[in-house]
Amino acid sequence: MSQCNNFIALRLTNEQDQSAVKSVMPDSMAGIADVLPLLDIGEAIVLGDAVLLPSRIKLDKPIATPLSLTKNFWREWAEKSSNAEAIKAAVENLRRQSKS
Repeated sequence: MSQCNNFIALRLTNEQDQSAVKSVMPDSMAGIADVLPLLDIGEAIVLGDAVLLPSRIKLDKPIATPLSLTKNFWREWAEKSSNAEAIKAAVENLRRQSKS
């Protein structure tokens, strides 16, 4: 991708991912990477030889929608009953883990 000298970056909240994007940007544009964790779903930053100025864009929704969506955790957790055995097993597994 670096050979193309054009980049499209979607929302990135992980510091390491942001650093990777910053490393391919010219020093004069490093401040643009500060917007990466603030982008909404479907928004992106485009920069490179294909655009005159780095731009924040909104992508069209795909015609064939992906099967991955943002989960509504609160609704889904409220609909399912808890499994006491599964919770007990999860707690026991956590207790057996070590930091080394």
